[in-house]
Amino acid sequence: MRLFDNLLAGFPFVTPADKAVALAAILTALDRHNMPTAPLHGFSATVAGTGKSKLADIVSILATGRPAAVKGQPGTEDELEKRLNSELLQGASIICIDNCEHTLQSAFLCQMLTQETVSIRVLGQSKNIDASTMVTVMATGNNLQVTGDLTRRVLVCSLDARVEHPERREFAWDAKDVAKEQRGRLVAAALTILRAWHTAGTRVERSPLGGFEEWSSRVRAPLLWLGCADRETTLKFKAQDPHVLQLTAVIEAWKETIGPNAPVRIQDIINKALMAPELQTALMAVADAPGRQAVSTDRLGRWLRKVDGRVVSGRAIRQAGVEHGYPRWSLV
Repeated sequence: MRLFDNLLAGFPFVTPADKAVALAAILTALDRHNMPTAPLHGFSATVAGTGKSKLADIVSILATGRPAAVKGQPGTEDELEKRLNSELLQGASIICIDNCEHTLQSAFLCQMLTQETVSIRVLGQSKNIDASTMVTVMATGNNLQVTGDLTRRVLVCSLDARVEHPERREFAWDAKDVAKEQRGRLVAAALTILRAWHTAGTRVERSPLGGFEEWSSRVRAPLLWLGCADRETTLKFKAQDPHVLQLTAVIEAWKETIGPNAPVRIQDIINKALMAPELQTALMAVADAPGRQAVSTDRLGRWLRKVDGRVVSGRAIRQAGVEHGYPRWSLV
């Protein structure tokens, strides 16, 4: 571990758990071919120049001998899927979505991270190709944001130099140069960590990360065994997910205006919101009527069906039967 402590000494990790995520990214890239799935490792910083892209380069240098061939984040999910498809078809071992300026969300990326193969439609042809997803995926961004189902598939390493111009900091050595020059020693050290864990016979019992059970055993467990900090860093993204924040706002306003365990129809909810500004604002955020400052009955119905039963802070909105052909909803 001393070699990695020296390699990562100049990075301003916010907590020890953030450093553990960086180490996990390195071990993942080196052992990826032995695991059916692996989470995305995100490197987030408060401002440019803090070192997030350099961390991604170090992971790639140790795994492949060269810096990460980065891909910028396109403006739409469809464009992102096309870029990811191209990388998979080329057999890439490292994919880095660099400097994400928008919230990262992608149904295809979710599938990539938790499935061993994906079906890719060949452009200009009426056929699909099954491609392996045995690739290490990273993403970087200033205050990187992730939303939707992707939140549980991402581990985030947060960096904060706590200075206005972190790019002006001076160091006695460059971590990328060290990674290149000492690549043999560092790779050997990483593989020694993995082998030592599997031969030691000692086990650290922790609940595996859902969907990444083999990764939890091969990467997370050895780091815990060595005393590295552990934290469900996915919880950070879940707490910041705009969808969760919207649902939380509706639940809190519903609790104050309508109350728990009180089944109501959609129109009743809208009518009560007319006299309750907080509930009206929360509903407008999820079901506003196009072109009007009003809540759409249809959109609110679709949104309620989408969040039916999702628990936030111990509460959930659930369908509570049907009355005269109209579904009723209740906060439970």
